Amino acid sequence: MKQNTTAIYDVDTLNILSPKKIELTESDSGYLSLALDGDKYEKVDLTRLTPFNDEDKYISVSYKNEEDEWKEIGVIKDISELSDDMKQTVVAFLRRKYYIPEIKKINKITDNQMGYLFLEAETTAGEKKIAVYDWWHNFRMIHGKMLAVTDSDGNRYTVPDVDKLDKSSLKKLQLFI
Repeated sequence: MKQNTTAIYDVDTLNILSPKKIELTESDSGYLSLALDGDKYEKVDLTRLTPFNDEDKYISVSYKNEEDEWKEIGVIKDISELSDDMKQTVVAFLRRKYYIPEIKKINKITDNQMGYLFLEAETTAGEKKIAVYDWWHNFRMIHGKMLAVTDSDGNRYTVPDVDKLDKSSLKKLQLFI
């Protein structure tokens, strides 16, 4: 019996962008543009493909096409290979996009028994009241020590090493990690 060998999915290949062939610029409004081989892409977006392992490597560059779909142009393998100006532009963009305050101390955790946890915490962005819906999915331990927290509005927070929290904060948190 002959099997059907038609592919169900198209598989994209990883297109590494040559640092010498790209030009990234930022407009006054904060949008990035990319020039590559005579083509110009407006309002491009940068995404870290390995955000917890190596923040400066494998940065995806994408844009919205005419059908309003995001399409990847390619990947910057390492930010350090870019010119100093482009490196500063990329780092500044990623710093804004991936702004993640660090939780330094947890003063109180309240479970309302309806799917929400409320944390009163001291962060690098000041004192915050953080509402977390479905903590089971929005508290993520990464590499065994880092805690990534996503609140009900999609804001992200981190505890780089839970073992370095003070004893009182760790005791409050241990029930949920």
